[in-house]
Amino acid sequence: MTADRRPEQDPRHPDEHFEPYELDASIPWPLLGISIALGVWGAATLFDTRRHEERAQVERVEDTQLATGQAVEPGHALFEASCATCHQPDGLGIRGAVPPLAGSPFVRNGPELVANIMLRGIDGPIRVNDSLYDGHMPSFASVFTDVEVAELASYVTSRWGESNRALEAAEVAELRGRVADLGSFRGGAGVAEDTGFALDEQPTFASGTSQPVSPEISALIFEGRGGQWSCASCHGDLGQGRENTPRLAGLPTDYIVKQLGDFAAGRRINESMAVVVAELSNEEKRALGVYYAGLRVPSNARPDLGGDLERGEQLAREGDWSLTVPSCFSCHGPSGFGVATEFPPLAAQHAPYTASQLAAWAGGQRTNSSLDLMEHISSALSAADRRAVADYLASLPPVPAGSGDMLAEQGEGQ
Repeated sequence: MTADRRPEQDPRHPDEHFEPYELDASIPWPLLGISIALGVWGAATLFDTRRHEERAQVERVEDTQLATGQAVEPGHALFEASCATCHQPDGLGIRGAVPPLAGSPFVRNGPELVANIMLRGIDGPIRVNDSLYDGHMPSFASVFTDVEVAELASYVTSRWGESNRALEAAEVAELRGRVADLGSFRGGAGVAEDTGFALDEQPTFASGTSQPVSPEISALIFEGRGGQWSCASCHGDLGQGRENTPRLAGLPTDYIVKQLGDFAAGRRINESMAVVVAELSNEEKRALGVYYAGLRVPSNARPDLGGDLERGEQLAREGDWSLTVPSCFSCHGPSGFGVATEFPPLAAQHAPYTASQLAAWAGGQRTNSSLDLMEHISSALSAADRRAVADYLASLPPVPAGSGDMLAEQGEGQ
């Protein structure tokens, strides 16, 4: 059998696979130089425009304050950038999750106590007026300088407290030295005991690193069953997760139950989880969800993907409508604490895990989001954007224990 023979190609005509862009048409050097110059000028203009926009936002705030007779105080810009995400720009916090600054007995005690809390953080329950909050505020000792702590503490207490005293950086430096090795306050009771400041009656600190479970559920969590891995072998003894294994502590019960069901039904693909959930009953899935929802564990997540944290914050708080991407917080709630079963907490989730899930949605390997929202959003984001927002979310404090279930109920009632 002989191979088909094609007629010899006429050299005067182009090959049938010829494309016009294959012609070797060199660009004149003057035109190339102009193109490069225009590109550099355009990039510089965009950068400068962004800086002007950022400055304009600050100036609008300052103009509003001046128009209403409010002084432009040092610390305002720092508060808006670093504190308002959780405590909100109006200082009212998030009901059931983040305590308010307005009317807070902690704030009424003046800038030294506020600075002390900023340097040490609080782990455990506190009472603000008639409401209880049980969460974890991280220490900001490594984030802010003495000058910045002084400005922030003075700003917070002058705006929402009863003190107009400006804390000095030297006072913060002395305070930093005294509390450097003390660790987080153990709830509001610990604040009152350690500082001597007068506070409303505060709840007793109790560890939130364990939850009562039946022996059978405890065995699933810590030992496994048959050929199944234990939950703790991947997610950690306290559900804190690591790297590409998600944090479970503080996630709402119904969200955990849904994910376990999706793994079992093949709506979400993971070979390890498919083995683990294969023999779980519905009652066991819910018991596991209740256990992890009740854990209050400090975050061990870190922004370690090298992402642009400023860009990540923009995507989380504002979105990018040029990409038709809404903000993360518009669905997942203020500070990424979660709203209802379909929109779980994102705060303090491990950056590699978050980035990998965004990539899975973008690539079609994960398809179980409500209304295909995450598939669209993830596809619109570049790999750099996915790293940026994952790193930013990893830098946030964790969702308070149990608040995910409470916020879910609030979301369903809206």
